[in-house]
Amino acid sequence: MKSKSKLLALALALMMIFGLAACGGGDSSTPPASQPEPASQPEQSTPDSTPAADGPVMDDEQKLVIYTPASDGQISMITSLFKEKYGIEVEAITGGTGELLARIDAEGDAPYCDVVFGGGESNYTEYEHLFERYTSPEDVNLLPDFRNTKGYITNYYVDCAVLLVNTDLQGDTEVNGYEDLLQPDLKGKISTPDPTASSSAMFHVETILSDFGSGPMLENAEGWDVLSKLLENLDGKLASGSGAAWKAVADGEMVVAMTFEEAAIALARDGAPVSVVYPEEGAVFSPTTAGVIKNCNHPNNAKLFIDFILSQEVQNVFCNELDLRPVRDDVTYPDYFRPASDVKTVELDQEYVNENKDAIIEKYMDIYMDVYPG
Repeated sequence: MKSKSKLLALALALMMIFGLAACGGGDSSTPPASQPEPASQPEQSTPDSTPAADGPVMDDEQKLVIYTPASDGQISMITSLFKEKYGIEVEAITGGTGELLARIDAEGDAPYCDVVFGGGESNYTEYEHLFERYTSPEDVNLLPDFRNTKGYITNYYVDCAVLLVNTDLQGDTEVNGYEDLLQPDLKGKISTPDPTASSSAMFHVETILSDFGSGPMLENAEGWDVLSKLLENLDGKLASGSGAAWKAVADGEMVVAMTFEEAAIALARDGAPVSVVYPEEGAVFSPTTAGVIKNCNHPNNAKLFIDFILSQEVQNVFCNELDLRPVRDDVTYPDYFRPASDVKTVELDQEYVNENKDAIIEKYMDIYMDVYPG
């Protein structure tokens, strides 16, 4: 079985290489509404690269290098605002979270990157040795559940796995949660990327294993049974990446996409014929993270960037301009944002996922090979 899994991993890796090349790299391709017009940015004072006497400490070189899996719209707006406020030039190198962390690891004691901007805790935990311990002064202003408790992980917005349904193609088929995805009417009409290469797809796997059954994920027979039946209903079709998954639904090629909240809200707000479905079995709200790299070239600028993305000003930008749930509650929510209190949620055992990520992926691959042998 392991030899088959390795063959599948190789095949899926090749598929993702070509898929990423087609999508321009990274896991989170940008939905149309997530590329805000410059006019929508809040007004800022004219930047001064020289900090005031009581202002933040900056590095001599006014530069910051970030490695990021974030969407193009998010990168463009946040880095532009950072430069506008502090006069610091930002170089952004994009890619998948795992790919970028492996690159930093390979760079050894001379990392090119200063900050990783995006990804999740399970990715960071695997590469904890790369990160500088830093807790921002803004941390005390965050919601208690999202404060920095590990010392090297900064949570800066919250995401959840959702279903995106094409309302023109849906017909009489009800889609209210994961169990509905097992309906025969949806066979071959569900769009999702490969969870062994996509963090958003892996998030759906973790959510399903939290929604169905009980006990440790690897021993959750009911949850894995749902995943096995879901794999059968995919009819062997995997999207090349997260962007390709939601695009197939927005373009009317597929009925349902397993995607993430940011993309789904942006598409609905942009007028696409879609509805956003929070799984009735329960959604998991999980933070997206950032971190400062050890021995980086611009450590002060890196810490300033962390403080910046946690500030009330930028948290409002995340919420009102980029369709992202903030990690502090002193912000103004737009009317179209569904309050978290109106969404049924379940708890994800993040520590278990951190410790067993490889085993969970291996089990998923084994089930895939059982469903699609050869």
